[in-house]
Amino acid sequence: MKIYPFLFLATWLFVACAAPNNVTENSQEIVEPTASIVLDEETGLPFNPEIIPEGEFVVEGVINAVTVIPQDKPLFKIISETGIVYQINAQPISQIFMEDGTSLRAIDFKNGMVVRATVFQGEEGGLGGEPVLTSENLTILVVTE
Repeated sequence: MKIYPFLFLATWLFVACAAPNNVTENSQEIVEPTASIVLDEETGLPFNPEIIPEGEFVVEGVINAVTVIPQDKPLFKIISETGIVYQINAQPISQIFMEDGTSLRAIDFKNGMVVRATVFQGEEGGLGGEPVLTSENLTILVVTE
Protein backbone atom coordinates (compact mmCIF):
# COMPACT_ATOMS: atom_id res chain seq x y z
CA MET A 1 0.00 0.00 0.00
CA LYS A 2 1.85 2.98 -1.28
CA ILE A 3 0.24 6.15 0.13
CA TYR A 4 3.19 8.43 -0.45
CA PRO A 5 2.27 9.64 -3.97
CA PHE A 6 -1.32 10.36 -2.86
CA LEU A 7 -0.13 12.21 0.25
CA PHE A 8 2.35 14.21 -1.84
CA LEU A 9 -0.39 15.17 -4.36
CA ALA A 10 -2.84 16.12 -1.58
CA THR A 11 -0.23 18.26 0.18
CA TRP A 12 0.74 19.99 -3.08
CA LEU A 13 -2.95 20.79 -3.87
CA PHE A 14 -3.51 22.12 -0.35
CA VAL A 15 -0.49 24.42 -0.54
CA ALA A 16 -1.38 25.63 -4.04
CA CYS A 17 -4.95 26.48 -3.04
CA ALA A 18 -4.03 28.08 0.27
CA ALA A 19 -1.25 30.30 -1.11
CA PRO A 20 -2.15 33.99 -1.24
CA ASN A 21 -3.01 35.46 -4.61
CA ASN A 22 -0.21 37.85 -5.38
CA VAL A 23 -0.39 40.42 -8.14
CA THR A 24 0.60 38.79 -11.41
CA GLU A 25 1.74 40.27 -14.68
CA ASN A 26 -1.77 40.46 -16.09
CA SER A 27 -3.58 41.75 -13.02
CA GLN A 28 -3.72 45.35 -11.83
CA GLU A 29 -3.51 46.62 -8.29
CA ILE A 30 -6.67 48.42 -7.18
CA VAL A 31 -6.01 51.92 -5.90
CA GLU A 32 -8.74 53.82 -4.08
CA PRO A 33 -9.27 57.35 -5.45
CA THR A 34 -8.55 60.17 -3.06
CA ALA A 35 -10.05 63.64 -3.06
CA SER A 36 -7.55 66.20 -4.23
CA ILE A 37 -7.25 69.37 -2.19
CA VAL A 38 -7.14 72.68 -4.02
CA LEU A 39 -5.87 75.64 -2.02
CA ASP A 40 -7.25 79.17 -2.31
CA GLU A 41 -4.65 81.56 -3.71
CA GLU A 42 -5.57 84.44 -1.38
CA THR A 43 -5.83 82.61 1.94
CA GLY A 44 -4.01 79.30 1.49
CA LEU A 45 -7.10 77.50 2.88
CA PRO A 46 -8.76 74.54 1.11
CA PHE A 47 -11.01 75.80 -1.74
CA ASN A 48 -14.41 74.18 -2.44
CA PRO A 49 -13.39 70.82 -0.96
CA GLU A 50 -15.35 67.68 -1.81
CA ILE A 51 -15.05 66.42 1.76
CA ILE A 52 -15.67 68.91 4.57
CA PRO A 53 -12.34 69.33 6.40
CA GLU A 54 -11.80 70.28 10.01
CA GLY A 55 -11.19 73.98 10.45
CA GLU A 56 -11.74 76.81 8.01
CA PHE A 57 -11.97 76.61 4.23
CA VAL A 58 -13.16 78.81 1.36
CA VAL A 59 -16.39 78.30 -0.58
CA GLU A 60 -17.17 80.09 -3.82
CA GLY A 61 -20.23 79.40 -5.93
CA VAL A 62 -23.66 80.41 -7.13
CA ILE A 63 -26.66 80.96 -4.87
CA ASN A 64 -29.16 78.18 -5.57
CA ALA A 65 -31.53 79.03 -2.71
CA VAL A 66 -31.61 81.64 0.01
CA THR A 67 -33.69 82.11 3.15
CA VAL A 68 -33.33 85.58 4.65
CA ILE A 69 -35.71 85.01 7.55
CA PRO A 70 -34.51 85.53 10.18
CA GLN A 71 -32.38 88.38 8.87
CA ASP A 72 -29.80 87.92 11.61
CA LYS A 73 -29.08 84.35 10.44
CA PRO A 74 -29.74 83.94 6.70
CA LEU A 75 -29.24 80.51 5.12
CA PHE A 76 -27.65 80.22 1.68
CA LYS A 77 -27.49 77.10 -0.46
CA ILE A 78 -24.45 77.46 -2.72
CA ILE A 79 -23.39 75.29 -5.67
CA SER A 80 -19.73 75.34 -6.60
CA GLU A 81 -18.44 75.24 -10.17
CA THR A 82 -17.82 71.49 -9.74
CA GLY A 83 -21.39 70.83 -8.52
CA ILE A 84 -20.71 70.50 -4.80
CA VAL A 85 -23.55 71.88 -2.67
CA TYR A 86 -22.85 73.81 0.54
CA GLN A 87 -25.36 75.23 3.05
CA ILE A 88 -24.09 78.31 4.84
CA ASN A 89 -25.48 80.18 7.84
CA ALA A 90 -24.06 83.63 7.21
CA GLN A 91 -23.66 86.80 9.20
CA PRO A 92 -26.72 89.12 9.52
CA ILE A 93 -28.06 90.61 6.26
CA SER A 94 -26.98 94.09 7.39
CA GLN A 95 -23.34 92.87 7.43
CA ILE A 96 -23.32 91.25 3.97
CA PHE A 97 -21.86 93.44 1.22
CA MET A 98 -20.90 93.19 -2.41
CA GLU A 99 -17.15 93.09 -2.96
CA ASP A 100 -17.25 96.76 -4.06
CA GLY A 101 -18.72 97.73 -0.66
CA THR A 102 -22.36 98.16 -1.76
CA SER A 103 -24.84 97.08 0.90
CA LEU A 104 -27.85 94.91 0.07
CA ARG A 105 -31.37 94.61 1.37
CA ALA A 106 -32.93 91.22 2.07
CA ILE A 107 -35.00 91.51 -1.11
CA ASP A 108 -31.83 92.01 -3.21
CA PHE A 109 -30.51 88.45 -2.70
CA LYS A 110 -31.35 86.34 -5.75
CA ASN A 111 -30.54 82.91 -7.12
CA GLY A 112 -27.63 83.09 -9.53
CA MET A 113 -25.55 85.60 -7.56
CA VAL A 114 -21.96 84.50 -7.01
CA VAL A 115 -20.72 84.44 -3.43
CA ARG A 116 -17.46 83.78 -1.61
CA ALA A 117 -17.08 82.98 2.06
CA THR A 118 -14.60 81.59 4.54
CA VAL A 119 -16.54 78.91 6.40
CA PHE A 120 -16.25 76.23 9.06
CA GLN A 121 -18.54 73.38 10.01
CA GLY A 122 -21.29 74.58 12.33
CA GLU A 123 -23.05 72.79 15.12
CA GLU A 124 -26.39 72.42 13.32
CA GLY A 125 -27.40 69.80 10.78
CA GLY A 126 -28.81 70.74 7.40
CA LEU A 127 -31.59 69.66 5.11
CA GLY A 128 -31.15 66.20 3.64
CA GLY A 129 -28.30 65.37 5.99
CA GLU A 130 -26.02 68.02 4.49
CA PRO A 131 -23.84 69.81 7.01
CA VAL A 132 -24.53 73.49 7.64
CA LEU A 133 -21.46 75.66 7.50
CA THR A 134 -21.02 78.95 9.33
CA SER A 135 -19.53 82.14 7.88
CA GLU A 136 -18.87 85.61 9.20
CA ASN A 137 -17.61 87.08 5.92
CA LEU A 138 -19.94 85.99 3.10
CA THR A 139 -19.47 88.44 0.22
CA ILE A 140 -21.39 88.85 -3.02
CA LEU A 141 -18.95 88.92 -5.92
CA VAL A 142 -19.35 91.35 -8.79
CA VAL A 143 -19.27 89.21 -11.90
CA THR A 144 -18.11 90.85 -15.11
CA GLU A 145 -18.49 88.94 -18.34
